[in-house]
Amino acid sequence: MAKIQPPTSRLPPIARIATFTATQLFESVQYLQSLYRPRVRGCRRRRREEKNPDDDDDDDVRYDAFERAYAIRWLTALIAQLEARASFDCPIDDTDSLIQQVASLLATCAGVAAAGKVQHRFTFESALVGKIHVDLTDIPLDNHDYGSVGAQTWGGACVLAEMIAEHPDRFGLGTRNPSADMRPLRILELGAGTGLVGLTVAKLLHASLLCNPNQTLHPRASIVLTDVYPAVLDNLQSNLHANFPTVPDDTHTHTHPILVNSHPLDWSLFSTTETIPDILSTPFDVIFGADIVYEAQHAVWIRDCLKSLLAYPDGSNEDPVFHLVIPLRPTHTFESSTVEGVFGSNDRVLEGSQRELTILSKEFIVCEAYGDGRSRSDDDVEYVYYRIGWIR
Repeated sequence: MAKIQPPTSRLPPIARIATFTATQLFESVQYLQSLYRPRVRGCRRRRREEKNPDDDDDDDVRYDAFERAYAIRWLTALIAQLEARASFDCPIDDTDSLIQQVASLLATCAGVAAAGKVQHRFTFESALVGKIHVDLTDIPLDNHDYGSVGAQTWGGACVLAEMIAEHPDRFGLGTRNPSADMRPLRILELGAGTGLVGLTVAKLLHASLLCNPNQTLHPRASIVLTDVYPAVLDNLQSNLHANFPTVPDDTHTHTHPILVNSHPLDWSLFSTTETIPDILSTPFDVIFGADIVYEAQHAVWIRDCLKSLLAYPDGSNEDPVFHLVIPLRPTHTFESSTVEGVFGSNDRVLEGSQRELTILSKEFIVCEAYGDGRSRSDDDVEYVYYRIGWIR
């Protein structure tokens, strides 16, 4: 991996900003975003392999006070010229968008917590299709509504998305008997937030279709990303279109082999809803949830939803499973424990044909706080990965 250049070397000279093209200016801003954007805490699993020595050089640039100060000066000069509508040698079509990105980045570099919208590019390695890129926007939290936590990307979603990209067969995305007339795999994400997990799945399956004719992943899928908070849903839909710009709004009626859609879902009301929306009326083969248990009643609501939403095993493919990753936060110990209290373990004895949702397996995952090699072990973030399914 190439070493990252410092801002003093990489950016166009401040005195000649107006002589550079819009493409060059956008690329410069994207470079600074990749260098200084707020990183998602607890998103990189600890690995046994050796650390890339270039990572230390990147961190030296990232934490260098002089380079950060120069970046702030450069951004300040750029936004001043943009707001004054200075005469650039090459006209900039989307000046307002560039101003918004620069203003947000300035706030971030200056250490302002409310930095507005933040763009992320997440990259995951897949042995089947190579690199997968997912572009997301986080929006500011609404401090008056706890439900707005989905406006941000959390570490649990990064961890689950990375695991899926590396081992899609572990998550029910493979197929035992591929055929042209097989029904689409139905995939649901609960509490999708910014959509990282579901969009990673969609990108993986889509890339598999394009680059791997003899692929072992399912060739057809209908993916539904759900949340309940209106602003989160609006941002989720925007992220969907940012990654799949040609997908129409009515994707559930479209004929593309990999369909992606977003839809509201209120866990607290779903089990008592008389009329289930068509898009949720057929049970799902695979369901994902990342960092979605942070109130005591969440596990109960999720279980009640799964009773209708998770398909029963029929022997045609992988058994339907709900894949759940939650962090072990010291402040939410009781809330985390409710998962095992509600779903129990798979050693229960059931009578006759009775079916129960239960924990099939449990795995602990340890992540560095910021994946920069500087984190102490006592700063590590720990997660639990549950596989939950039907037993009888």
